[in-house]
Amino acid sequence: MDNWIIPLTLLPRIGMMIMSTSNLSTAISDEINALLHEKECNTQLVQVKISQMSLLNIAMVCLYISTSVFAIAGLVGGISDLQNIMIDLTYHHILVIIGIATLVLATILLMIFSVRSVKIKRNQYLKSISKS
Repeated sequence: MDNWIIPLTLLPRIGMMIMSTSNLSTAISDEINALLHEKECNTQLVQVKISQMSLLNIAMVCLYISTSVFAIAGLVGGISDLQNIMIDLTYHHILVIIGIATLVLATILLMIFSVRSVKIKRNQYLKSISKS
């Protein structure tokens, strides 16, 4: 298997991450809207959720960058292979490294998001219980 195909094989997986992240973003947006329409709006909770949404958006940008870089790496490698041009493989490797780095960054941000999300929900539920 040629090296230029490897970055392209990652694109569907990143696409699935983008899709699930977009769904999370929509869910958070809906939660924020619901909180804003409550009679007793908890502004601190809304601010925390907006912060979460920002973190999620940064992760999505990293996923989009990763997708773009992997696509370009595959394109550069494929064209050089088709044309039998010996393009310096350093460029291809740099593109793949950048793609992997942004993918790892996005994954770390999504892990932070998940941990914070559970803490936020836990605190939200505990406050609901204590009010009862």
